[in-house]
Amino acid sequence: MNNQNQDVLPQGGNAEQKKDEALFDALSKSKKQRRRKTIRRVVLAAVIVIVILTAAVLVLRRRVREQFAMTNTEVISAAAERGTISTVVSGSGTLENVDTEIVSLPEGVEATEILASFGDTVSQGDLLVTVDMATVRTAMSQLQEEIDQLDDEITAAEGDHVSSYISAGVSGRVKAIYAQEGTAVADTMAEHGALAVLSLDGYMAVEIPAGDLEEGDGVTVVRQDGTTVEGNVESLAGETATILLTDDGPTLDEGVTVQSESGEEVGQGKLYIHNPLFVTGYAGTVNGISVQENQKVSASSTVFTLTDTSTSANYDALLQTRKECQEELLELLQIQRYGGLTAPISGSVSAVADLEEDAEVTDLVTLAPDVSMSVTISVDEGDILSLALDQTADVTVSSIGDEVLEGVVTEIDKTASDGTYTAVITLDKVEGMLAGMTANVDVRIEGVDDAVLIPAEALHQTSTGYYVYTTYDEDTQEFGGKVDVVPGLSNSNYVEIKSGLAEGDVVYYSEEPSFFGGRGEMGFAVVAGDNASGGKRPDFSGEAGGMPAMDFSSGGRPSGNMPGGRE
Repeated sequence: MNNQNQDVLPQGGNAEQKKDEALFDALSKSKKQRRRKTIRRVVLAAVIVIVILTAAVLVLRRRVREQFAMTNTEVISAAAERGTISTVVSGSGTLENVDTEIVSLPEGVEATEILASFGDTVSQGDLLVTVDMATVRTAMSQLQEEIDQLDDEITAAEGDHVSSYISAGVSGRVKAIYAQEGTAVADTMAEHGALAVLSLDGYMAVEIPAGDLEEGDGVTVVRQDGTTVEGNVESLAGETATILLTDDGPTLDEGVTVQSESGEEVGQGKLYIHNPLFVTGYAGTVNGISVQENQKVSASSTVFTLTDTSTSANYDALLQTRKECQEELLELLQIQRYGGLTAPISGSVSAVADLEEDAEVTDLVTLAPDVSMSVTISVDEGDILSLALDQTADVTVSSIGDEVLEGVVTEIDKTASDGTYTAVITLDKVEGMLAGMTANVDVRIEGVDDAVLIPAEALHQTSTGYYVYTTYDEDTQEFGGKVDVVPGLSNSNYVEIKSGLAEGDVVYYSEEPSFFGGRGEMGFAVVAGDNASGGKRPDFSGEAGGMPAMDFSSGGRPSGNMPGGRE
């Protein structure tokens, strides 16, 4: 019995085990099927999202295109055409009168009434100011007394002349003679600053690197001819030693070599006078030279003899003072004759003083000759070296109309103030032009005739050069036909094309900057300044553009017809 039971139990166990295995396999297959379904759902959802996003991007792209088609400015086409272009330096300022004359009161004379008013037109000789005649007569009397006194002083000084001899003045040794026989003293002084030079203390000197030298050390100075002179170290200043040697023999500016006591070379230099005295003069012609170089002279020694010496400086000054007094006296006599101050020139009254506010004022009336006016403009440091005197300029004064007037650069101030310089442009005065009016100026620096020109907005710049677009597809709104070009001169409207385009070639561009700030694959034009994608206005500084940087802020349309057709 027991054995049979043992045989049956294993068989029942196997059946249960198989049953469990079948159940496990069924569960595993079910899980795998559910996992596959989940993966399929995820993949399907991802595909749907991608499709939706792609569609959205395409729709957005199309809408952006449509939006720009409605809001962006029209694409412009222009044919390259020959014409003249100039670069300019531009500025503005206020008009000022030129060559004005101020009518002033002589010393001691009092004004009673100013007859002229601002804006009056006067002729030479017209009475402008009445004066107190009593003050005029008093001033004349005082001037005549001064003239009489000057006459006495002039008579006493008639014999005063510049000495015909120039002496050394102090004892010393002559080391240089600049004046030559027959030369004017004034000319020699202007060229050399002296007629001759003396050495006062008996020494010449030379400066060399100090090295290991110390003050008081003895040295040997080797001259250019090979002879030697004993010297010593006078002083040390930093890394420089000053060597002294006798002035008897060695010459000014002679090159020498300095050796130490052991015979080693320690330096080289040029000799100079240790304690010099300059012999000077101011008038006459050198007739003779009484000394020679290296000669020892005393204080009274005659160095030069002169001819053609003039009167003394005191005598000349007295004559000049008398001349000025005489001119003032003649002016007072004119005032007495005409009853007051008269106009020295014909013109208009540009300023009148107020006697009631300032009784002490002496400058009473300012007259403008009505011939020329000027305007002063500020010039950047990048442009100042391009300006030159007599360059022509276009001047417009909006207060009197749109007429372009011609001016000339008459002054250039190269003294900078905060990096800004100034230039003065002078022009003929026309009717209606008044001091204080604003004038705009374009100074023409250089120009090119018969140049191939295109609108400046059609030119584009990269880090390596410049290019233009020669085609435009209206359907895709894309620019094409990119052509590399070499630009030349430019103003704010047009640019010269030196190579890359020929007359008649058509370029395409847009006036306004694009939404994306650059010309990208959608074909939007860059025509403004720096932007997000790096687009720039054409910059012709440096080699790429072949021209200096200029201020083209007011460049106008070049001469010649330029097409501007719109698509």
